[in-house]
Amino acid sequence: MFVSAESSSGKYEFNITLYKKVDPKRFDTKIKDRRIKVVIAKAEDCHQEWSRLTPDKHRWLKFDVDSVDLTDEETIAARKLEDAKRKLEAEHGPLPQDTKVQHMSSMLNSDDITRDLEEAEKEMYDMLKNSYLTIYNSVVWLGYFYVFFVSLLRVAIEGTGAIKTNYATMSWLLRSCQQTVFLEIIHSVTGLTKTSTFATFAQVVGRAIVLFSVVDAEPSLQTSFSCYLLVVAWCAVEVVRYPYYIVQIYELYFPKLMWLRYNVWVPLYPIGLICEASLVYQCIELVSQSGRLTVTLPNSLNVAFDFSLFLKIYLAAPAIGGLFLLMHMGSQRTKAMKKLAKLKQMEDVYHKQKDLIDIKKEKSTDCDSALIPLL
Repeated sequence: MFVSAESSSGKYEFNITLYKKVDPKRFDTKIKDRRIKVVIAKAEDCHQEWSRLTPDKHRWLKFDVDSVDLTDEETIAARKLEDAKRKLEAEHGPLPQDTKVQHMSSMLNSDDITRDLEEAEKEMYDMLKNSYLTIYNSVVWLGYFYVFFVSLLRVAIEGTGAIKTNYATMSWLLRSCQQTVFLEIIHSVTGLTKTSTFATFAQVVGRAIVLFSVVDAEPSLQTSFSCYLLVVAWCAVEVVRYPYYIVQIYELYFPKLMWLRYNVWVPLYPIGLICEASLVYQCIELVSQSGRLTVTLPNSLNVAFDFSLFLKIYLAAPAIGGLFLLMHMGSQRTKAMKKLAKLKQMEDVYHKQKDLIDIKKEKSTDCDSALIPLL
């Protein structure tokens, strides 16, 4: 069935397949607020009772139970049932269920109930998932924002001397944030988020190795400028990334935030990679002297591990892994910039059309005011 309705706000048209044939002469449409009310009647040769309104379930389509109008034959039958009901109530008291409720309950079937339950479950799952991701992103953002803000504020107030003590002051919160971020790997694997599992794993584990086994384990590195700059670069990226994730959960559009998300990393990621490589390189010599995390033979497990050798191999990670990360982010940035340009173009077209409508209204108002003296 083709439905068309028109109002001052515009013209609306759509096609819908009904359960059975309808009478095209007994058809009407009304636009109310943000909905279209369609009144239909069964075809005269259709005597079968409808078990549903449409063959398939449509979330945007609602059946107005209170506005059901029965055909002549059904009206007569309903009146007879109503008379019988009154007699029974007079003799035996109120009946447990109303006739109209019985009639309307026959229109429901197991398929409709199953679909409604599945949709309700999906809506509940989406609501819980969005709530959890909003809380998670907000908590992690607050942690990184605090570290970023206080790190810059201390240098601005105390001078460059604060650089040497910054990590010791902020390390507890930075470690907590990094430990919490391991949940993002689970989010990606389970499908809670649509991010790349490999890219998420590489970034989270890479940062953890640098933070826990290099910087946090060597106090002499914590006072260096490379360590301070690394902390600021890491936090600056996250201060923009997590608000963008929250906006994406609810499919909101903030062009400036989107632009920051895909452009802030351009200078910050290379700075972070250079600082990581510098700290790892300095740590290799310190580990060679102390033998920290190094296992030598002979031992009961017959296993040897040279942590300084591991760091030498890992030193290639900022070059190889960093190149992959930059290429991945570059690809994402290209897509985002194209989307931003398209949305900006659509926004410009909308404003131009709106301006034309306003100009026409102003001209119409001027013409009306010019006709008043003539009247």
